[in-house]
Amino acid sequence: MHNRSILSADIGGSHITAAAFVERPEGYAMESIATKSIDSRQSKDFILKQWVSVFKELVSDFSHCCIVLAMPAPFDYVNGICQIVDQGKFIHLLGVDIKKELSERLGISTTQIHFVNDAKAFLMGESKFGKVSGFEDILGLTLGTGLGSSRKNGEQIFDAELWSSKFKDSIAEDYLGTGWFIGWCKENLSLEVKGVKEIIDNPEFLQMAMPAFSTFSKNLAEFILMRVEEIPIDAIVLGGSISRAHVLFLEETISILNQHHIHKPVFISDLGDKSALFGAASQFFGQKVLLGLDQES
Repeated sequence: MHNRSILSADIGGSHITAAAFVERPEGYAMESIATKSIDSRQSKDFILKQWVSVFKELVSDFSHCCIVLAMPAPFDYVNGICQIVDQGKFIHLLGVDIKKELSERLGISTTQIHFVNDAKAFLMGESKFGKVSGFEDILGLTLGTGLGSSRKNGEQIFDAELWSSKFKDSIAEDYLGTGWFIGWCKENLSLEVKGVKEIIDNPEFLQMAMPAFSTFSKNLAEFILMRVEEIPIDAIVLGGSISRAHVLFLEETISILNQHHIHKPVFISDLGDKSALFGAASQFFGQKVLLGLDQES
């Protein structure tokens, strides 16, 4: 039967991006994609209603649909229960059985709903379809609302859980996520900003905030140097919303790595938000291929 579909979604602290894949005899093809901004600090009912509305934009019949959601840690990925605490997001989803909630709202079995770590899904997509597909040992970092990290070691891909690793005076996420830029602008410029996009979209803000990107580049280099000392790495791939501003920090990061005789290639994801969508959905592709990947912008 070639009527099955896969709906995958990448769920972050400020948005949801979802895509529908349809099965054809020769493989799976992405049929449609949708993105919606959602404040993850809103109520449980509000968030779940927004997710369901996005799903229904993409799929009309869920009876033969497999749903896989890429969710940030900590999360019970087997049972679908949110365990995120004190990260400023999903504050009303703590302890919620999301698998049960979605099955009831969509009228489907809980067996049709699956979960995967978002950083792992990112690297699954990148290692199968991205620039790092030819490397064995890969470190994947998603720089966004928080810090996502994943590793590929041989055939194994897993969440590296580096967001809470000790770094400088605190943990890594405090220096490599959106919150760091927000704090820097408030402390140094007395400016209230919501994120990096707001900075780079405003030429005046950007000019004043250039020192922040230089400091960020040093923080990122220091973080990577610590990882290189701990684990084998052939290549590094960066994703997440902050990586879109890579022209403002990556060259300096690579220069610092080179000064320390580290010449590992550092790539920026070409797939962008689609990395986690492809990665999550690929769990169900089997031996089939993902069609039309080269046509995706």
